[in-house]
Amino acid sequence: MSHRHLIRLLPDGRAQWLAQDRSGRVLSGPAEGFPATQAVQTVVLVPPADVLLLQTARIARQRSQLEQAIPYAIEDQLAMPVEHCHVALAEGGDADSVTAAVVARERIDAWLATLSAHNITPDHLLPESWLLPHENGPGLLLDGSAASLRHARAGVLAGDVGEAGDWLAIIEESVAPDAPLTLLGQGDALAAASASGLVWAAGIQSQAIASPLEYFASRLSAGSAPTLDLLSGAYAPRQRDAGARRLWRWAAILALAAVALGIGAMALERWQLERRHTVQRVQMEALLRESLPEVQRIVDPRAQMAGELARLAGHGGPQGALSMLAQIAPVLSGSGRYTLDAVEYRNGVLDLTLRSSDVATLDELRERIVTLGLGAELVSMVPGSGGVEGKLRVRGAGA
Repeated sequence: MSHRHLIRLLPDGRAQWLAQDRSGRVLSGPAEGFPATQAVQTVVLVPPADVLLLQTARIARQRSQLEQAIPYAIEDQLAMPVEHCHVALAEGGDADSVTAAVVARERIDAWLATLSAHNITPDHLLPESWLLPHENGPGLLLDGSAASLRHARAGVLAGDVGEAGDWLAIIEESVAPDAPLTLLGQGDALAAASASGLVWAAGIQSQAIASPLEYFASRLSAGSAPTLDLLSGAYAPRQRDAGARRLWRWAAILALAAVALGIGAMALERWQLERRHTVQRVQMEALLRESLPEVQRIVDPRAQMAGELARLAGHGGPQGALSMLAQIAPVLSGSGRYTLDAVEYRNGVLDLTLRSSDVATLDELRERIVTLGLGAELVSMVPGSGGVEGKLRVRGAGA
């Protein structure tokens, strides 16, 4: 597939085209008619006489505002109502002015219809006069009996070859006096111009070209993408924004994928937390049944266990096992003469099994517990080789 097709629409309805590679080298053509194959890019040149170039003040900075305001700013310079015209703005230019190209809507519709009839969808549509030289002096193209002159960024004259001499007289005062005229054409056209006595004060630089289409192709390849494009606004081709739309589409897909992954991660985390909660509840119920076999119905293991511990701790009074142990613990730990072997609590009575060297030591411990306000008595004593083992029964105050 060729990189670019360059098509030239002629005033008489004919067309010429050539194919270029990415570097601008001509692969085929120029040929009459329209290409039968597709290219990566299709640029169409239209007759200069059908496109009016104007220079006007830059009345806004935003391009969208310019596109809306410029048509009405140049309305008084047009030969037909602005509503019947399509206005395209050129990129670049100076900070105070803007270049506008004006073409009748019926003409651009006719061009697009002709191209569509040959299955061609252009990427760019521009007047061929836009590719004529003007930077160092006016450029005059001779093509058979037709001629086109460009003397400024927005200064173009197009018509018959016989009018070229009059054009030069018209633009003489608006062009720098030392700016030469670049005369472009094929050999016979240049010879005819010389024979006609065409003169320019600063001199004429003749440049023979193989064909206008090849010359336009070389000019187009020398620069970047066209800075003026008639396919703008309502005529902008859909495929021009396809890359941007594709990027936005992928961005939307990635955003949706990120949201889906986030929701999935949250759902997975919630499932894991619910599963962990279920396992912990089962473990808590098992621990409650093991610790409190008398519990028949489990509603809230944590609350039920806390309630039972509070009951055993004697919350609301000093009769609980933990409360009594908390009171006598300093007495037991304050001396190394006792060894606590077992603790048993039942029905408000705390039985401590202790070993000591003699009975007097155990009795002394009993008396110290009594001084704490608790009831205490030695209920059994068993002498042994290692001393005396006794059981000390402790009750709450008033028990």
